[in-house]
Order: sequence, then structure tokens, then C-alpha cells
Amino acid sequence: MNDAPFSAHLDFQLLFKQWEQRSDISRADTCLYRDLLNRVKQYPDLNQSPVDPESLKKPENFLGFGLILSSLFPMSGQQEKRIIALTAPFDLKPIYSTPAFSELFLNEDGTVRIPKDMDVDRINFSKMLNMYSRIVDQVYGIKMNQGHPLVFKYRGPNGIARHFQIRMNFQFVQVTAKGPLPNIHDKSEICTSTSPDHYDLDNWLKVLPLSLFDFSGFLLLEADDITVSQSVATLNEAVLKQEEISNEEFLEVVEDSVKSLLGISEIKVGLAALRQIKGKLVFSKNRLANSYILKMLCTTGSELPYQGILNFLSTIQKPVLLTELSMDFPESEFMSKVVELGVKEVILYPLKHQGELVGVLEICSLEHDAFEPIMLHHLDMLAPSLSIAFNKQADQLDSKIKSIIRKKFTAIHPVVEWKFDEIALDYVLEEEEGKTPEIAPINFQNVFPLYAAVDVKNSSQERNSAIQRDLLIQLGLAKNVLENSRAAHYLPLLDRMVEKIEEFEERIQLILDTEEEVRITEFFTQEFEPTFDHLSKTFPDLLASVQEYFHAVDPQMGVVYIHRKAFEQSLKEINVLVGQYLDREETKIQKMFPHYFEKFKTDGIEYNIYIGQSLVKDKIFDPIYLKNLRLWQLQTLIDIVNLVKEKSPSLDVRLETTQLILAHSAPLTISFRLDERKFDVEGAYNIRYEIIKKRIDKALIRGTNERLVQPGKIAVVYSQPKDAKEYLDFIHFFQNRQLLEENIEQLELEDMQGVHGMKAIRVTVIPKKLLNQSGKSELISETEER
Repeated sequence: MNDAPFSAHLDFQLLFKQWEQRSDISRADTCLYRDLLNRVKQYPDLNQSPVDPESLKKPENFLGFGLILSSLFPMSGQQEKRIIALTAPFDLKPIYSTPAFSELFLNEDGTVRIPKDMDVDRINFSKMLNMYSRIVDQVYGIKMNQGHPLVFKYRGPNGIARHFQIRMNFQFVQVTAKGPLPNIHDKSEICTSTSPDHYDLDNWLKVLPLSLFDFSGFLLLEADDITVSQSVATLNEAVLKQEEISNEEFLEVVEDSVKSLLGISEIKVGLAALRQIKGKLVFSKNRLANSYILKMLCTTGSELPYQGILNFLSTIQKPVLLTELSMDFPESEFMSKVVELGVKEVILYPLKHQGELVGVLEICSLEHDAFEPIMLHHLDMLAPSLSIAFNKQADQLDSKIKSIIRKKFTAIHPVVEWKFDEIALDYVLEEEEGKTPEIAPINFQNVFPLYAAVDVKNSSQERNSAIQRDLLIQLGLAKNVLENSRAAHYLPLLDRMVEKIEEFEERIQLILDTEEEVRITEFFTQEFEPTFDHLSKTFPDLLASVQEYFHAVDPQMGVVYIHRKAFEQSLKEINVLVGQYLDREETKIQKMFPHYFEKFKTDGIEYNIYIGQSLVKDKIFDPIYLKNLRLWQLQTLIDIVNLVKEKSPSLDVRLETTQLILAHSAPLTISFRLDERKFDVEGAYNIRYEIIKKRIDKALIRGTNERLVQPGKIAVVYSQPKDAKEYLDFIHFFQNRQLLEENIEQLELEDMQGVHGMKAIRVTVIPKKLLNQSGKSELISETEER
């Protein structure tokens, strides 16, 4: 694309035509054009088409060319300052340029100087786009959207970067076809809609080669100084890419923007981050490394405390210009040290995000009379971007703290997150100081526990039965392959393999344990299937039975996975149903009083709840919240019984759940265990609570072989009569609402390993079958209204 051939030449015919069209000797504002036409005719070289650019350098043509320039750039006394040039169409060597344009943009040979960091491909793209815009406009009458104007960045001898936008005026460029052209009626015929901005220049070059056209006339260029707006834009871009660049690179962008904005090169720029977390001002050497004043003080061995410096900076609420600094500077003790290091003037500009101070921009001059008060207003343009940058840094610190929490702890419940934030912040700051930090102990004392479990009835037996049936199917298919093989081909080894299959069938009909399952699976993969693969390749008549076997085997699991899949899918649907319901309801009850909630998934759902004063930072705990949470606990289990009963008929395997609550009124202490990344109880008495939780799901009623937990019923296990009394009160409440049956079973439990003297209350849930108009059970609707 860059080397596409085209022809272009310089002439002034369009300009002369315009003069002629506008010439009217009867009007004062247009009669001059008639005079220009008459006078320019005296210069034959300028009336040629094309015009030889060298002829413009002849002294005898100076006045004629001057007439042309004066009509394009009216005399205003500003020629020395205006950044203007005139070129032949799409030529990078101007035939005329003002001194300002020449100084900024031209090489010694008169060609346009391309900045080192400028994208040459983008320049070529812009050039081609402008050429084709002229073609489709003048030849086909199709208007095209113009591309973005080019922005040039030049760094002057003083080191200050300046930005210029080049405006191109194509008013006097004429396109002429050299011969027949293809018929084009619409832009879509040359521009594909999938290309950015509908620009498909490669396609244009094929449909409309530039060699078919001639460009004549001249091009006007004018540059606008956009240093201020571009400095802000460059800083904005750096803010957006802040995670991708280093602190040093970001500070370099800030310093460059400040220098360009103020027009001063000999200054020092720094950034002091001021971040508060949980009311604590965060500071460390690494986090303040971008602060010029602090870094300067540190490198000189100053013993001034960081906190004192930060306290001073945090008092800066509006931009401050400090000039004529002296050794006895009254506002700050440390400022005298700054003076000793050669700083003569300082600008301190506070950076705020949503009204909160997040940092300070420091600008220091080593010379007197460098700053003026108006400069504080110039910095207003950079302040919003810098404030966003500091806020992003604050968010990154928050993310880093949460990352430490996730890495060192676990997925922390929001209720106790404040405690982990404090511990993780101390860890991060010590780590940044180069120390080897240790995680401080995390514990919460005097919290009240609640525990409940929703378990799928006989899940182990159901799973084993599904595995057994799948294995029998797979063994049967394998046996079919072997019997077909030995009937058609003499291979005595096949007889032994059939015997092994029959042995497996006999054993798993009696009992199936994990070892037997593994042994059969390994036999399939290591002996049967390699043999089947060989038989199908060697004897084509066996291909059908071998394919039947492999089609029945699940490609991901490597075994027949029919009944197991049905069971696992049904189990999953039950767990999702119960889990999502608990999550919704727990979110609602959190609003009553914040509490710790953790949910576990096994062949069902179980959860722990802890509530108490030590878990919260800014709320007052009262026992009424504990009582309300226990009432909620019983209510949710009633809801779950009905949800599962309603769901069960639609499952591949009909499953039922059992519901269990452990009532425990004594407070305990929980601590976070780093090795397992979870909370655990402390103390011998408290550990007994954990032992009870692990045993009671298999508890038997004393004197019987009946399991305590049964489908459709809720069991409340307790050891203290006062716990039973409270839950009996709740049960009566729900009986009055027709949610629980009248019969209440008062039961004693068989002793379990390490657990003695436990009792239980058991009550049956009244089924709710009716659906309301929304399709939800009436019970769920009632729950959502609460």
C-alpha cells in the first residue's frame, strides 16, 4: 500500500478559477480578485500546468508567488507565529513554509521531519485515505468520513515536549481520471462493512488503482499547538495502562506532562500517595518512592519521621505555591531540610477523589522566580487524571490485600473481612519493607454456633447400586465381544478372559467395595480394551460387537456411566436446589445482624453459623438476634423439605433428604487455622461440639436400630434441657401455622464414640403441594415475604 504509484503535479489553476468566480469590480470586497488575475498573468511560469517548483525560486517570480500567498494567507502581522506550509498534492516537501513551520517540522533538505516515535504506517494510511476520499468525492460524488488528524510530538532543545495537530486543506486539489473507470454507485462496493470505520484500502487499491488518476493543484497545511490537551490525553492513557507500566514509567509521563503544561524544563516532579485503610494512614518507603521531596530526604540520611511528613502533606487541602523558602520556614520542620538540599520554590497540589484526599503532586524548582500563581490553574487540567490514578493505586492495594487473604487464608466471609484486612495490610507493608512477615493469630471469642445438615437419604447405597449396575452392563458387553470372538476364531486365551468376567459378575452381585471397583476398571483398561482393539483390527467380523462396547463407554470417564450419571445428576440438582435456596435466604437474614456463614457440599448440604459481638466491629450484639437466627434455621429446613419433595418426581433418580439441627447454647472460641485455611474451634469443651457434629448424622434411637434422621422430618439434637425448650417453642409456632404436624417425638439417642447422653426432638413436616400463579410453592412465597 505504501508504494502504490500515483501521479501528482503542482498548479494554481483552481485558485485562479476561484479568483475569477469571485471577481466583481462593483464590490469593494471582491474587486481585488480581478486585479490579482490581471497581475498574475504577467508571470507565465505560474500559469503553467504543471508548475515547476524550481521556477518559484526565481527572483522574477517572487512577486507573483507572493500574490498567491497573500490571497491564501492574508497579511495580519502574524506570519512569523503561524505554522503554515504549502505543498504539491500529497508531497512531503513544501514549496513554501513559514519560519515557525520550518523550525518545527522540516529537515535541512526541506522535507517534513517525522518524529522518531511516530507510526509511519499510520502516516501512510492517513495519506492514502485522503487520496481516496478526494477520488470518490470528485469522481463518484460519494462522501467519505475523514480519518483522525495526525498529531506530531516534538521535543525542543530545552527538553520540553510539544504536540501539534496538522490540519490539511484539500480545497485546491483536483482529481482527474486518465481513462475509463469502473462503475461504482455506492460506498459499500469498495468498503467492506467488517473493516474498522469501513476503510478497506487494500480493496480500494484493487478496485481503483491510483495509477488511473492524476492529482493536480496544491495542499495547504497548518499546525495547531495542542500541547495542553495532548499532555492531558497522554496522562489519561498512562492512567488507563497503569497496571502495564512501571512506577518509573508512569512518573516519567507525569513529569513530561507537567513540564509541557508549565513550559518549564528545569523542575523536579514527585507524587506522594496518601491512602487510608480502616482509618489508618498507610505509608512505607516503597509506597512513597515516587515522592521527590520524601525520596530526596531519605537519600540524604534524614532521620525525620515519615509520619510527620505524611501528616504535613495530608493537611494540604488546596493548591499551595511556596516561594522564597527560607531556613526558618514556619509551616513545617522538615521544609528547612528541603531548603538545605537546594530547593528554592515548591508547588504542592492536593489530589482528591470523590472529595477524599488521595495524594499530593509535588513540583520543585532549584531556581528562584520559576513559578507563577497562574500555573496552579494550569495544573487543574492534570488533577482529575492523577486523582483517578491514585484511586486506582488504592484499589490495587485493596486487591492485593484481598489476594493475600485468599492466598493465605481462604474465601473470607464479608462479616469477618475487616479483621483479615487489618492482618493482611500489616503483612503487605512489612513485606514491602523487605522484612519476613508472619501472620498474626486470628480468633473470635464468645461466639454462638448453629449447625444444620440436609443429607440425601442412603446416598452411599444409591451410588454403589448405580456403580454395580453400570459395571454389570460393561461386563456383559465385554463378554459378548469375547463370545463372538471365540465362536469365530480359535484363541484359547479368550476362554480365560470369559471366566474372569464371570468371576467379576459373581463377586459384585454379592458385594461391591472400592477395591473391587478399581480392580475391574483396571482390568478393562489394561487387558480387555487393548485386546478388543486388536481383535477389531485383525478380524473385521468382530468390528460391530467391539464398536458396540466402545460406544457404551463414556469417553471422558472411561467406563459405562449410565446409572451413575443419572444418580450424580440427580444428586447435583438436589444440592443446587438446596444450596441456592440457602444462599438466598441467608442473604436476607444477614440484614438482621451480620454473622459468619459457611456452607459445605458432600452428598448434601451442611452449614455452620457463628454469631457474636467479637465478629463485628461497629454493631452491638444482643441475644435476640441469636434466637431469631435459630427460628430462621428451623423455618428454612421446613422449606427445604417441601422444595425437595416438589423436585423429586422430575429427577432421573428419585431422592429424598433428611434434615438435622444441632442445638448448642454455650458460646465458644473459633480461630483461623493457616494450615487448613478454615475456622476451627478451640478448647477441649469446644472440640466436643465438633465431635458431636461428626457423629449425629448416623445416630440411632436408643433401644432400636432406627436412624434418627428420616425423610420428611426434622431432628433437633441437644444435650441441655434449655436448648430443647427454645426449639419446642419454635415448633409450636410453626404447628400453629400448619407447617408441622402435631405429634412431637421426644427421643434418647444411643451413645456414640466420644458422645454420650444426647437427646433429640423429631417432628414431621406437613407437605405443601399447591402452586401459586407464579409457579412457586406457597411456602416459598411466604418465605420471600418474610
